[in-house]
Amino acid sequence: MTLDVAVRNFAICEVRSGYRLVGTPVDAIMVHYVLAGTLHMAVPGHETVICGPGSVAMVPPRLQSSMTADAKPAEQIVGVEQATVSRGGLLVFDAAKGGPGELRMACGLIVASLSGSFGIFDKLEVPICEDLSDVEFVRHAYSVMLDEIAQPGLGTHALTGALMKTCLVMVIRRFLGRPGADEALIGALADPRLAAAVAAVLDKPAAPHTVARLAAIARMSRSTFARKFTEVFGIGPMEFVAKTRLYHAADLLRSTKLPIKVITASVGFASRSHFSRAFRDAYGSDPSNFRKAAAIAALDVPRPLPGLRRHLALREDA
Repeated sequence: MTLDVAVRNFAICEVRSGYRLVGTPVDAIMVHYVLAGTLHMAVPGHETVICGPGSVAMVPPRLQSSMTADAKPAEQIVGVEQATVSRGGLLVFDAAKGGPGELRMACGLIVASLSGSFGIFDKLEVPICEDLSDVEFVRHAYSVMLDEIAQPGLGTHALTGALMKTCLVMVIRRFLGRPGADEALIGALADPRLAAAVAAVLDKPAAPHTVARLAAIARMSRSTFARKFTEVFGIGPMEFVAKTRLYHAADLLRSTKLPIKVITASVGFASRSHFSRAFRDAYGSDPSNFRKAAAIAALDVPRPLPGLRRHLALREDA
C-alpha cells in the first residue's frame, strides 16, 4: 500500500536528570529515537514507557507526554518554552540547562497517511516503544538524517521523509509482530476483505470504481461494505477513491511535465473543469499554480544550520 509520511519538524532533545520535559499535544505522531541514555516517557492514563538506546517511541496524536532521564522526581520544563529554532527549521529542546543531558533523543512530528486519504494511526490510543538497537539500518538512517539536517541541500526534506518512513515501517512491523498486538493500529490489516478493496483502488485509481464493485471485491454486501469501510477508515468508499485520485494527480503534477489534460484522464476524471474544482478544494490551488509552486519549492535549497554540527559534537564528547 502507499504509505505517505510527512515530517513536520525534526528536533534534538536533551534531558538532564532532575528535569522533566513536557510536550504539547499535537495532531500528529510524535516519534522519539533514543540516541543515548534511557527514556522514561509518561502519558496520562498509561503505564510509564521505558526505552533504552536505539529504541523508537511513538506518542499517538492529541496525547500529552513527558520525558525524564530516570524515575526520580523532576522539575517540570515545558518543551515549547525551552526551544530554539534554527533557520533550517530544526528545533532544539533543552531540558539540560545548557549542559549535557543523560538522555539525548532525535525527535520528529510525523503525519502518516494511506495515499493521502486517512491517517493510519487514527485508531492508535496507546504509546508504543520498540527496541530497534539490533537493526543497523535504523541507526544508520538516523545518523544520515542528523547529517542532512545539519547541512541541508537539495532534496533534504524528501530524503529525511523517506528515511523516517522506513524507520516507521520497522516500528510497525515489530509492534504487530508481538503477541497480542492491536492490529486495529492499521485498519486495513484488521480485515483482509477491506484490504483487498483498498488495494484495488490504490493499484488502479482511474478505474470506474463504485461502491458495488468495491463491495464485490471485498466479497461483502454493498451496505455492509459501505458501513464497515466508514467505521474503519473514517471516510466513505467513494471519498477514499476521490482522495486517492487527487493524491496521484498531485504527485504527477510535482514529478512530471505531463499536460494537465492527460493527468486529468489518467487519474479517472471525465473533464478538466471537474478535476480542477476538486483539486482546488483539496489542495487550495488549481493544478497549474500547484505545479508552479512545487517547481519553485524543489529549487529552494535550505541554508545550513549554523553551529549544529559543533553543537552535536560537543554533546557527544560530553
